[in-house]
Amino acid sequence: MNKKTVEINITGIVQGVGFRPFLFNLARSLGLTGYILNRGNAGVRLILQGESKDIDQFIIDVDIKRPKISFIENSDVKELFDKEIFSDLEIKKSEPGRGISLTLPPDIAICDNCIKEMGDHTLKKYNKYPFIACAVCGPRFTTVIDLPYDRIRSTMNEFPFCVSCVKEYSDFDNRRFHAQTFACSKCGPSYHLYDKSGKLIEKKSIDDILKEAATRINEGEIAAVKGIGGVHLVCLADDDNIILKLRNRKGGRKYKPFALMVPKLRIIEQSLNISTKEKELLTSFRRPIVLLERKKILNKNIIGEQVAPGLNNIGIMLPYSGIHYLLFDYIGEKPLVYTSGNRSNIPMGLDNDIIIKQLEHLADFFLLHNRTIHQRADDSVLRVHDNKVKLIRRSRGYVPEYLSLPFEANIPGAIATGPDLSVTGAILRRNRIFPTQHIGNVTHLETYEFLKESIFHMRKLLQIKDTEIKFISCDAHPEFITSKFAKELSEQFKVPIFPIQHHFAHILGLMAENKVGQDEEIIGISTDGVGFGDDENVWGGEILLCSYRGYKRLGHLEYQPMIGGDRCTKYPARMAASILLNKLGKKESIKIFNRIGLEKDVEYKNTELNALISQFEKQENIPLSSSTGRIFDTVSYLLGASKIKTYRGEPAMRLESLASKGDPNKVKLEIGFIQKNGSYIIDTTQLILDIYNLLEESQIRKEDIAAKFQIEFGKVFAEVAMKVAKANNIKKIGLSGGVAYNYSFSKALKEVVISRDFIFLEHDKVAPGDAGISTGQLIGGIFKYNNYII
Repeated sequence: MNKKTVEINITGIVQGVGFRPFLFNLARSLGLTGYILNRGNAGVRLILQGESKDIDQFIIDVDIKRPKISFIENSDVKELFDKEIFSDLEIKKSEPGRGISLTLPPDIAICDNCIKEMGDHTLKKYNKYPFIACAVCGPRFTTVIDLPYDRIRSTMNEFPFCVSCVKEYSDFDNRRFHAQTFACSKCGPSYHLYDKSGKLIEKKSIDDILKEAATRINEGEIAAVKGIGGVHLVCLADDDNIILKLRNRKGGRKYKPFALMVPKLRIIEQSLNISTKEKELLTSFRRPIVLLERKKILNKNIIGEQVAPGLNNIGIMLPYSGIHYLLFDYIGEKPLVYTSGNRSNIPMGLDNDIIIKQLEHLADFFLLHNRTIHQRADDSVLRVHDNKVKLIRRSRGYVPEYLSLPFEANIPGAIATGPDLSVTGAILRRNRIFPTQHIGNVTHLETYEFLKESIFHMRKLLQIKDTEIKFISCDAHPEFITSKFAKELSEQFKVPIFPIQHHFAHILGLMAENKVGQDEEIIGISTDGVGFGDDENVWGGEILLCSYRGYKRLGHLEYQPMIGGDRCTKYPARMAASILLNKLGKKESIKIFNRIGLEKDVEYKNTELNALISQFEKQENIPLSSSTGRIFDTVSYLLGASKIKTYRGEPAMRLESLASKGDPNKVKLEIGFIQKNGSYIIDTTQLILDIYNLLEESQIRKEDIAAKFQIEFGKVFAEVAMKVAKANNIKKIGLSGGVAYNYSFSKALKEVVISRDFIFLEHDKVAPGDAGISTGQLIGGIFKYNNYII
């Protein structure tokens, strides 16, 4: 007999995914003895003893048969030659090991086995029990207080196991063997109903609670339903009057789209296009909201027009927790609006008292549970471009997963505070970046506090000491709240602060996820609405020669005046007026203003338009912008797609919807550029005039102009980028920034680049928009820090 003893150390996503029970049962099946030890962020350690062939088979089977949601980053095996004999196999009590990674998975959608048990009337402890879970599903990130991952360090510690659950937890052959966040109807958390004033509505059973909630929703009431990472406002999606009631109550939500939850995809297949990739994402354990394209005819008996007015895409998600499935059992197979339960720009409440106070004027009743949510996490949102994922909001189902850098970064820790809008923070741990969950717009104290809490919680999970934090990164805009927060952190930890230019940060994230080498250069196209430029102008249509160490601006959109500054972003008519006045002067511009009725599209009508013209004549305090977003807004306005921005990105999104109905081949439109002082400048003034002139031709449809504009705008960025790339002997060209979400623009740009034998880089893991900025800030900070310490 050839017995041996080995030590195996495994790192990766190996906690909270049924990995230890899997290892235990696999080793047991092969007759191995020894122990399994959870070492927190250091991963899992096994000491195994047995026949050489059985140990070899174990090592092979671990990789082949591991739980699907687990991820093995590294497995190190070494033979031990001591004489200790192990007579049995055990899972030892966890120890708080320190490593360079997180072994904790995101929150995991309820599995098929648990759904089946929830509907089994013979299983009294789990039948209709909303919190059913097992070793491979249920809440993880939102419930964990600290690591290593064990029940005592989660909010489920508030609910001690009953005798029956202890038996399942201890049973080698049970799905809940060493599962940490499960419970049953006898020992676990529970739901309760409350009226809009917060008074408890007495019900005898979960069955009665669900019947009451379903009846109220079916009668047109709006429910506040507490879930895994926060609270949703829920109502019928097929009744525009009910949706308008929700919009009116939310105040600032006049047109912003709502996401829908559907019990099964088949009920929307006649209304929305669903690709194989989109279906794969919708049904994955992550359960994100996926933006799906409308078909030509939308079944209004299933989805009301007020769900996403004026848009060509609707956000859809599938149920991911027990309460979702149970509500559909009682409500029926119909889509429901599931939107974040918060007041605009304020984070969702977590405690029941706060939820009721926040939503008392929004919800008609409350369906709330008594399990603490330690970390809030909104639903993640994405869209798909030809099998590539474009993350819009990265939160539940993705956090706390990390991005591995394609180079060594021997820095124990650093923090990035993100931009000002659609914020995430991020933590650096050696060569891994851990973005926080979606925070939002840091314009209110509550959101600012949420950002701080999220950053420090991630730091706590990663076990980064004060002395290990070596630098702080932030946006280059000195007045951003996040930049001021970064300064506070810099002083707190006595480390340098590195501001990173906004559009460079976009490209740095793109480079890292595409594994661009440490000494490589690419041409980065960074297109968005706003970013603080090196010349203190507003940037947003940039073509940059980038390495990880720095960038050079070699092309951009023509600077346009923004008369009235940020008011041009809310009222696209102001942006149109600014461009026309700058080119044509007052007399000719007024003729156009009168022809298109521009004065009715600014807030204070003729008074405001006259003030705008007066400010132009005086040339006082007029910022200049090279923003791609502002050009999209202007075209959207001229084509009648959007008169006012009521939510971020609305004019561009409405333009994309208009373009989806058009034929670009019916319109002739070319966009030019010039070279000036060593930089290429794309002519957006003539573009706007050409579009205006096309509108004067009665036979040309606005839809066709919109479709043509998006394609040609993508192509001209590609042409300039390729000229710059060729001049600098560079083969890789990449696209980032919020405008990259526009499919036609991105596709046209990509096709031209690839057709000329360049390599095209695009996002698939890091958000193209501002949610990805914190990742880029850390990457930029690494190289500034390396120079700083030399």
